[in-house]
Amino acid sequence: MCSDRGDFRFGGCADRKLANDTIEGWENPLSDHVAYPHLSEAELATVAEFGEPCSFEPDEALFNAGDYPFNSYTILSGQVRIIDISSGERIRFVQYGPGYFSGDIDLFTGRRSVVTCEAETAVKALRMTPARLREMFARRPVLGERYWKSFQRRREILLASKFRGLGVYGSKTDRHTLEIIDFLFRNAVPHCWLDTSAVDSAETRQYRSAGQKFPVVTHGSGIIFEAPTKAELAQYIGLRRTLPRKTYDVLILGGGPSGLGAAVYAASEGLSTLVLDQAGPGGQAGASSRIENYAGFPNGISGRDLAHLSYLQALKFGAEFLIPATVSGFTRQDDGSYKILTAEGDSIDTRAVVIATGVSYRLLDVAGIDALHGPGVYYNATNIEAVTCERGIVHIVGAGNSAGQAAMFLSQFAERVSLVVRGNSLKGMSTYLAERLLANDKVDVRYNTQVAAIKGIEHLQEIALQHESGERVWECCQGLFIFIGAKPRTDFLPPQIDKDAMGYVLTGVDVAARPNWRLEDVPCPLETSMPGVLAAGDCRSGTTKRVAFAIGDGALAVTCVHRILGRPASLATA
Repeated sequence: MCSDRGDFRFGGCADRKLANDTIEGWENPLSDHVAYPHLSEAELATVAEFGEPCSFEPDEALFNAGDYPFNSYTILSGQVRIIDISSGERIRFVQYGPGYFSGDIDLFTGRRSVVTCEAETAVKALRMTPARLREMFARRPVLGERYWKSFQRRREILLASKFRGLGVYGSKTDRHTLEIIDFLFRNAVPHCWLDTSAVDSAETRQYRSAGQKFPVVTHGSGIIFEAPTKAELAQYIGLRRTLPRKTYDVLILGGGPSGLGAAVYAASEGLSTLVLDQAGPGGQAGASSRIENYAGFPNGISGRDLAHLSYLQALKFGAEFLIPATVSGFTRQDDGSYKILTAEGDSIDTRAVVIATGVSYRLLDVAGIDALHGPGVYYNATNIEAVTCERGIVHIVGAGNSAGQAAMFLSQFAERVSLVVRGNSLKGMSTYLAERLLANDKVDVRYNTQVAAIKGIEHLQEIALQHESGERVWECCQGLFIFIGAKPRTDFLPPQIDKDAMGYVLTGVDVAARPNWRLEDVPCPLETSMPGVLAAGDCRSGTTKRVAFAIGDGALAVTCVHRILGRPASLATA
């Protein structure tokens, strides 16, 4: 399985070139004028204000796949070629000359370059660092927008192609393999997954017979990792790095809709912003196959795509991200600022904190189910899980929107889908979604029914469904998807932060009258019982569990941050 790939393939010989039978008739990459705009003489003169003149000899690399940091080059004379080496061969993706520029979105993500750029002939160019590009974005926004849109579009084309990126070898029955694939998918890292339990090729036989620890992660013809942790892989990719020694204006804990909303508004308003997340942008919403009731997207959008676009928007304004990061320490210092420690060894100082950790799905209480979490039992429904259950029989437990969206999505892949509902209706689901579900010929709704037992060794094989009448039946099951409510991710917070009986964080008026509120100033609407610490989105008490509300909460949190940062020192340290 090549994640997020279409039918776009490279062909040719020597430096293999782009084939002409590409997606949607896209015979020449330069014909996509968003991805590869041609700059006018006037625009080149503007670029010269920000770029440094440089030159290269034929076959000299401007930058190589795996480089970080790397720069963007605007070509003044000569020709360059973009080469993909991730398959172990040299594949020429595109070639261009004067008036075009190199680079893609990884100039701003902090990740390594995924391609190589070489001089085809002698080249004269203007070199721009990511910092100089940001300066151009601010001072020459019209031209800067052409560069930004180009970088973003190039990555979209790459992910829609059969560009290999990282190779991941491992079985769909191996939990560690699925965790690594999910991590790469959530963070939009180009990769190709070869399921060693299904793909019989010289490559997969080589790794199976060599006794490697899976998953095996490769690039080109070399092995990078065997059974890596997420932190190890993130360090290699560039998702993790050594943080600068500075005090951030705001630290955001969580990269779901509320955290991303806060990051966009904070960074766009000039606040130094850092976002920590355990897995990658999106939170629970990132696992949603389709969101159709979010304003501005009448045709719907996947939760992963919405999260990725918000992530890019925050990056554009200068927000920083650190993934994975798990908070292990949370201390208020004498000057009113906070020191946050992570299990990965980071120490971060910040003037304000936004808790946007969201919620996690509740686990189904059935004997033996934890051992099959990954090999057949899932709490997400994305492309990854769908492929593992293709043409099989799947069961979904739940009656809310998440369960309904999963059922509609999986019905495109599975032979049959059963929605297992404990109650006697779908009243907890949006009307439009319930109507579509009931009209779907591939979906059976089983009311007044629960999962009573499961069977499986390496992978889920059967489940027992029990009706409220007491009748129990065993059914084949290639995938059991569970969406039965959620609980807040707030267990890690210090005891000084007050929560309600369910564990959701109390804010604003709910904490103003409590004895541990120590400031004379009235708390901000989203401020917790620890001054300077805010809570936003689903982890906050009293919120509606909707994406739009969460993003709005994140924006309101930034308004509160400005007020907190403007408090007199005497109040900040009270």
